[in-house]
Order: sequence, then structure tokens, then C-alpha cells
Amino acid sequence: MIRDAQRMRVAVAALPAMADMVGTWSWDIVDDRMHADDVAGSLFGADLDRLAKGAPLRVFAACIHPDDRDAVLARMHRGAVEGGSFVAEFRVRNAAGRTLWVLSRARYERDRDGRPARAHGILVDMTGSALSETAYDHCVDARPDCPLEQAAEACIAAREALVTAGRPFLLRILDMLLLELGREIGKSLRRAYLRRLS
Repeated sequence: MIRDAQRMRVAVAALPAMADMVGTWSWDIVDDRMHADDVAGSLFGADLDRLAKGAPLRVFAACIHPDDRDAVLARMHRGAVEGGSFVAEFRVRNAAGRTLWVLSRARYERDRDGRPARAHGILVDMTGSALSETAYDHCVDARPDCPLEQAAEACIAAREALVTAGRPFLLRILDMLLLELGREIGKSLRRAYLRRLS
């Protein structure tokens, strides 16, 4: 137990800011209940107690920048209908009223009858390395053939398993990996976006 605590302190000290900036969220599509951990809730500037218990999608939507909101929600609803993956970079307002750029990466699941059931995702603070400094005017598509996105997909599934297993040290390490994957995916999206502009 002491050894695990020491390893945790070393890991956290090595990358303190990074480990704190990966949030996770899930959406029960059928019942329209969003859940978020404290990091995702803080990035969204939402009521943490309410999000821990579950809140309708509109609670999250209210925190998305008005210029980006409709496009992000349209992509989320389309993903819910079509299944697969969701990748979007957009602006949110945190609890201090500051505008942040976040990258959200999620996967959708269907029930036994093929109907949309759930989505699980991560939220990464991309402020300072966003694709655009203005509105959500670009399309970000998940690319299932991209090795980084495949790794993110696997890490999201692994994170859910570690939460269930109650392994906080491993969870912290995985969060650091997810943050770096989010940053790398963001850089890749930025390069693709700039290529489209030229």
C-alpha cells in the first residue's frame, strides 16, 4: 500500500497539470442522462454535484459557446443515431467564465436491437493549441484507420474497466496517456485543418 502511494506521488509530481486536465463523460442516450467526472464538469463550468448524479444533455449544452453549440449538438445526435465515434473540438465556458477550447473524443454503443444506447468519452483542454480562434467552423471527423484514434478508443475502454476495478493509481497513469493522445490527435486535426485552408 505504501509503495503504491509513493508511486502515485512520483507520477503525479512528474506531470501534475497534465493529469488534472483529462475529464471523462458518459451519456445514457435513452434516458438523456449525462454524467461527468470533476475534471470534465470543471471544464464545462457545470454544477459538479448535478453532473455526478446525472443531468440532461441540455445542461452540458448550456456550457458550450453559443457559436459552437448547434454544430456540436448536431454531431452528437448524428453520432447517437449512426453509432461509431465522435470527435469534436469546440469552446466552453468554465466556472470562472473563461472561454476554453476542448477536444472531445467518444464512442457510441448500441443495444441488442441496434438502437443507440450510450456514449463514453474523454474531454481534453486544448486551449492554446485549438484549430481556430473563432467559431466552430470546421468539421472534425473520427478516422477509424488512424492509429492515434484507435489508441484513444482502447484507452477509453480501459479507463472504464479501471474505474470499475477501483484502481486509482493505474487510472491516473491512463489519464496522463489519454491527455497526451488528446493533444496528439488535436495536433493532427490542426495540421489537416490548415491543409484544407491552403
